[in-house]
Amino acid sequence: MVTLMMSTLLFGYGFLGVFCQVSHMVNSDVDLLALQSQFNPSLNGSNIGIETNFQSLELNSRNNTWKPYGDSNNGHCVWYDIDKNNKYNIFYDGEGKMLEDETSVTKLGEVCPELFVDLRKRADEAGEERIRTCCSPRQIEKMTSDIGMAAAMVNRCPSCFRNMRLNWCYMACDPAQSNYLVPGELIPPSNETDNNTLIKDLDLYVSDAYAVGMYNSCKDVTNPNTNSKAIYLMCMPWSSLCNPYRLLSSFGLSSDNPVTPGFAPFEIHYHFVKDESDRPENIIEFNPELIPCNQAITAEASACSCVDCEASCPVPPPLPPIPLPWKVGRLDGYAFILIIISASFCTTFLVISYYFLITRQRGVPIFHGNGVGFISIRRLAGVGNRVAPEDDDATQILSESDSLNQFVNEPHAVLHHTVSSSSSVTTDDDITFREKLGANLEKFFETVFSSWGEVCARYAIFVLIIGVALSVALSCCVVYVKVTIDPVELWAAPESRSRVEKDYFDSNFAPFFRTEQVIIAAKNLEPFNRTTSDGVVNWYGPVFRKEFMYEVLKLQKKIEKVVGDAGTKLGDICFKPMAPDFDTCAVQSPLGWFQGSEEILNSEFPLATGDVYDYLNHIEYCTTNPTSPSDGNFGSASCMASYGGPVFPYVVLGGFLGEGQITADNAQFMNATAIVITVPVNNFKTEDHDFKATDWEGKFLALMSNWTANEKPEYMEVGYAAERSIKDELDRQSKSDVLTILISYSIMFLYIAFSLGQFRSFSTLLIDSKFTLGIGGIIIVGLSVCTSIGFYGLIGVSSTLIIMEVIPFLVLAVGVDNIFILVQTYQREARRPVESHEQHIGRILGEVGPSMLLSSISETCCFFLGALSDMPAVKAFALYAGLALFFNFCLQITCFVALFSLDTRRQESNRLDILCCFRGAKKDYPKNEGILYRVFDLIYAPFILSNWVKPLIIVGFISWLTASLCVAPHIDVGLDQDISMPTDSYMQNYFKFLTSYLAVGAPVYFVIQDTGLNATAADVQKKICGSAGCDMDSVVTQIYLSAKIANRTYIAAPSSSWLDDFYDWLDYGGDFSGCCFVDDNGDFCPSSQDQIMCTRCEPTYVVNNNKKWPTQESFDKYFEFYLNDNPGMECPKGGHPSYGTAVNRHKLDNKTVIKSSYFQTYHSVMKNSADYYNGMAAARQVADNITTMLNGGNHEGPHHVFPYSVFYVFYEQYLTMWKDVLTSLAISGGAIFIAVLLLLGLDVQSSLITMLVISMIVADLLGAMYWWDISLNAVSLVNLVMAVGISVEFCAHIVRGFAVSCENSRSNRAKETLVKMGSSVLSGITLTKFGGIIVLAFAKSQIFQVFYFRMYLLIVLIGAAHGLIFLPVLLSYLGPKVNRARLKQNFENSSAIERARSSNPL
Repeated sequence: MVTLMMSTLLFGYGFLGVFCQVSHMVNSDVDLLALQSQFNPSLNGSNIGIETNFQSLELNSRNNTWKPYGDSNNGHCVWYDIDKNNKYNIFYDGEGKMLEDETSVTKLGEVCPELFVDLRKRADEAGEERIRTCCSPRQIEKMTSDIGMAAAMVNRCPSCFRNMRLNWCYMACDPAQSNYLVPGELIPPSNETDNNTLIKDLDLYVSDAYAVGMYNSCKDVTNPNTNSKAIYLMCMPWSSLCNPYRLLSSFGLSSDNPVTPGFAPFEIHYHFVKDESDRPENIIEFNPELIPCNQAITAEASACSCVDCEASCPVPPPLPPIPLPWKVGRLDGYAFILIIISASFCTTFLVISYYFLITRQRGVPIFHGNGVGFISIRRLAGVGNRVAPEDDDATQILSESDSLNQFVNEPHAVLHHTVSSSSSVTTDDDITFREKLGANLEKFFETVFSSWGEVCARYAIFVLIIGVALSVALSCCVVYVKVTIDPVELWAAPESRSRVEKDYFDSNFAPFFRTEQVIIAAKNLEPFNRTTSDGVVNWYGPVFRKEFMYEVLKLQKKIEKVVGDAGTKLGDICFKPMAPDFDTCAVQSPLGWFQGSEEILNSEFPLATGDVYDYLNHIEYCTTNPTSPSDGNFGSASCMASYGGPVFPYVVLGGFLGEGQITADNAQFMNATAIVITVPVNNFKTEDHDFKATDWEGKFLALMSNWTANEKPEYMEVGYAAERSIKDELDRQSKSDVLTILISYSIMFLYIAFSLGQFRSFSTLLIDSKFTLGIGGIIIVGLSVCTSIGFYGLIGVSSTLIIMEVIPFLVLAVGVDNIFILVQTYQREARRPVESHEQHIGRILGEVGPSMLLSSISETCCFFLGALSDMPAVKAFALYAGLALFFNFCLQITCFVALFSLDTRRQESNRLDILCCFRGAKKDYPKNEGILYRVFDLIYAPFILSNWVKPLIIVGFISWLTASLCVAPHIDVGLDQDISMPTDSYMQNYFKFLTSYLAVGAPVYFVIQDTGLNATAADVQKKICGSAGCDMDSVVTQIYLSAKIANRTYIAAPSSSWLDDFYDWLDYGGDFSGCCFVDDNGDFCPSSQDQIMCTRCEPTYVVNNNKKWPTQESFDKYFEFYLNDNPGMECPKGGHPSYGTAVNRHKLDNKTVIKSSYFQTYHSVMKNSADYYNGMAAARQVADNITTMLNGGNHEGPHHVFPYSVFYVFYEQYLTMWKDVLTSLAISGGAIFIAVLLLLGLDVQSSLITMLVISMIVADLLGAMYWWDISLNAVSLVNLVMAVGISVEFCAHIVRGFAVSCENSRSNRAKETLVKMGSSVLSGITLTKFGGIIVLAFAKSQIFQVFYFRMYLLIVLIGAAHGLIFLPVLLSYLGPKVNRARLKQNFENSSAIERARSSNPL
């Protein structure tokens, strides 16, 4: 999922917020500090964000009187007016001058209301009509403009802006400036200065309390366009490393500063006074009263919002602790309970079992009259009653312990019954309804299958032709099959939440970008350092070596020049956020800080300190100030990339996060060990655009492959990917493993073809061979799969690659098992004297057909009901598998029986296999059961069913089950991306680099759906926005609070906010600049163009809680202008790049209707599947809280908010994976139980035993998945459902064989069944699959290695162990009693056979 790593360049282009400050502060001639500190917040007159009723300041509920700084009688001016070049202030040490100009008075009152109230009081106290100031009308006019622009950065927090502007306003105009301002170097009068003395630098003394308090009130103010702190843009050059002293010091850096150029017209040296020793005599440090950010600046105003002031945030209830598992010591509580229960059962079972065994071996005391005698229980073992054997076998220790007790207590009755009942006859009255039903149903199936077998044997050619013709006809419809390869279509149901939300997002906004990315890491390169002239040692990561940067730059140039085979250029498809102003692709790379220029990269500039300012210093500058348009020490080179936007260091650098860091806050970027180049490509989902994109990506991948192999320096490692990479690699993977799969199936085919035959002697080897029959059986398996695919292709049900890979294995497993049972039963059962060949075939089919029907119908129902799953891939697999198994059964009892009949005729006529025209020598051999049958009969079955071994087997399997149940809940859920790729894929390196180096997570969008929410109304906007005056639980605020606990919410940063930026855009700038302009016709004028022919917009507002809300009329008129405006030097708030697609709107009756919109942030770094689906769950919880707020406290309501990220649709399945697994297994198991129950004549006991063993197989398979590192996901879910189906083959034949057996004890019935059916199951499904599965271990695909080789091997081995070891032993204890109706039928049939033999001795 390459798109997950799309950079966060979309998070806003308010990066240009710094532009306005820069352009105006350089030319500003307002008071030096006022000017340079315009690099901060401000606003002018109508933009000041507070009411201009100056008297309201006196009514502040917390500060009834403004406490002026100092006393005008104790201070004087240090300047007045500016020189003609608007650079230096003119030295003046007299008292303040009367401000006569009414316009200037009004402006000063609007921009500096606190100072104005103070000056007005001083004038009143002095009896003067006019206020006195140290600033001229020219300075006030310029200050009004500059502070108005700076206010756009922080005026969303009134107290921050108020505390900050005190510094600028008082320094600029306070008549008592000399109390805290000390002029430094002066420029003497000359013609160039109009004979004025100019101030070249200045010392400013401020209290430490003011510096800290002002900083604390501003440190949390957010720039909604960039998702960063506004203070970072103001605190040059420290940015994210800002502190109170650096912030104020940055205000004083002049453009002439030899080390760190700033934006003040001349140098201002801030001095921070903690006590009297820190200031000269006669100096009173600037120490105004501050208002914390969580308090309002007037009684009518609002405090700063939670987004901009952490102290304003409501105190949330403590987060519930992460639930910890119940532990007993180091064990999980439930595991401890399981172990106790299991240990208790096993101990009790062993003690009881071996107690009775030992007692029996010693002999049991028998009280006989007045004497005591002993009789060995062993003597009773051979005395059986075939009518009621279950109560007479004294070897059945547990299941028949009642009989033993009866023997001990009533020996006469037991002995009499044992001896005499052998000749007794069961009457119909003794037989229950269930026994009659079971026997009659068995008889019915035997009769039907026998008759059917005779027909197929008699008309073999006709049956073959019809069956093959129908199958081939349906198979031809495979041409209509559509194979689904889109992961979204495979794993997300159309009605699933993630799918619905993805479709909504794509249709209302735009699909997420295609992403091309290169991650280049340093290999065997050490960090290096450099020492400055003052002895400071600076360390740099290895990727900042100049030769490394050169190679990256050359590679980037090659990528930008790639042209596809169809002539597609990068510019044809790339994302250009600043178009049409910048027709350049938004390539994200650290070389963007040099505008992709080698010349700029090589630039060096001497500093006054003797050091050289070079590319490393510029990188340091840009990592802390990524939105800066000019690095004064580096030839005024910009940090902005050539596309006109920023290059954020956390996007283009990697490997710098410290231990435990999950976000890039306060990260040490210069420790980076990797460089990331990201090229976002538009994803319009049109056929033409997709073709162009894939055309270019193909050449891009070819370039990277060649560069990696032939040009990459040895000191580099690279990981790269394109949007098409995963699909390409999956296609390559499928093709590369074709040979492995063919070898696997070939081994299974050869085994089947050769092992079906029976060796009697070398002279008859070619006669007894079943190679042709085996090939025929394999063809039937293939036809059943193709027929199923063709049928669904005909009716339009899409297929998947997993169907092509898994179903042949499944059908081969089931089909081969039935084939072996049929053939080996025939080989063991000699033809009866009166039987014809057709009757013999019919009788054999009648004997095994019900067992084949039982397993096939159970499996078919299992898979068809499995299609109830919501997951498309699982649903399709279940449908195709169910029908394939049904067709396979139909073809087996028709075509295979017919082919088998023809083959046995050949064998009986001594014709050679394959070369059937040739005859061999005729020799008569008795029927031979085969080696495996004899091993089972003479060695294996007697061993595992011996009374000393059976308890150990039960205990062993119960212990195994307990261990599996203990670890199964700890199976990893998910599918990490690297497993889906071949081991030799270039994507392996890319995935490794993603988790090792990337520092930014996937973007996440909180979407407000079109549910009638009128976002143009002020009362609704309060619920959305995040600045002062907005609700404390607004949309933006809740996302902000979530970002404060990123370790729980996986939300890494506050969201961007189109609404807050719209407020700033509409109300931005001073008299000489702004954002909103219209031409003479009232149409939109971009803020970046020459405004000579345009005029400022005149929006109207409704004032509420000191918040100016645009009226409906202004919103309707100007909102579209805002979304079409690009940010620039004059206006950093243009909404086009950031929000052009974020707001889905239209006009209705000339009113703006916002249908839907999103607020974008990004997830924290995610390393594995668990991070992804836990992050999605956390984001959904945040969205649910927002929904509840919008609906007035009710979760259900008309308004709905949901989170969307590109990876959600792939990972949603894991939120309910265990539920899906258990549901699918329960449905499949239920289907098998019902099928077994019905087909065995309501034999509940046999059905429960079947389900018990199948459940144990699945549980032990889950345990093995944990131990063998097989994660739980959609692929393993398909395999688990398949495992249920295959488990039927291991259980159903043996359970049915036991149920119909008429041996005299459970042990003997279990042995008979194990010998007859177990040998066929082992030679059929187990050995057949084992050889083929082993080959899959050599596949290049990790998917094949993990989910096919490992899981298939486990399914076969665990299924065989339970079916051939545990199940017979369990039946010997708990198996159903013999069916007396069946026993009677057998007796009658045997009598009829004996009579027939007597009448036909030949």
